[in-house]
Amino acid sequence: MQRVLGPRVEVPADLEVDAAPGQVLAPVGGKAVPLSEVPDPVFATGGLGAGMAIEPDGGTVFSPVDGVVTVTAGTRHAIGVTDEKGADVLVHIGVDTVSLRGSGFAYFVRKGDRVRAGQALMSFDPELIRASGLDSHVVVVVTNTEDLAAVTPVVPGMIDAGDLAIAIEY
Repeated sequence: MQRVLGPRVEVPADLEVDAAPGQVLAPVGGKAVPLSEVPDPVFATGGLGAGMAIEPDGGTVFSPVDGVVTVTAGTRHAIGVTDEKGADVLVHIGVDTVSLRGSGFAYFVRKGDRVRAGQALMSFDPELIRASGLDSHVVVVVTNTEDLAAVTPVVPGMIDAGDLAIAIEY
């Protein structure tokens, strides 16, 4: 089912996924890499939590979990979803992309919306990011890692949107 948001933004179809508690799904497809390969020290050192990054091969971000949208950015370069057991999952598009001031990004949901794993959340233009001289990694981190028993990323290698990306033990 396709939805239309506003006069010109067509929302992509959602993914058909089977999500279970404790599974964080890849929000985009591409090459999965450890956080240490992200050229930003805060992400690379795990400063915002455990996770992984994906060199994207597309421009749609799908919800990694069933939950509620808890974080949106005025510059539309990041989105956070809290799953039904309390894990806070942040999806951050690119490095220093706040400098684009929202250009090339569009949200399909709002803060407070309940979402399903595989639901289209936002779009971004990876070519615009790269043409601006910025890194386009999509970073996926569990920001409240310290509150959970374990957070284990599944990296490296090729990954499709909707594949298991991070396993969580509560």
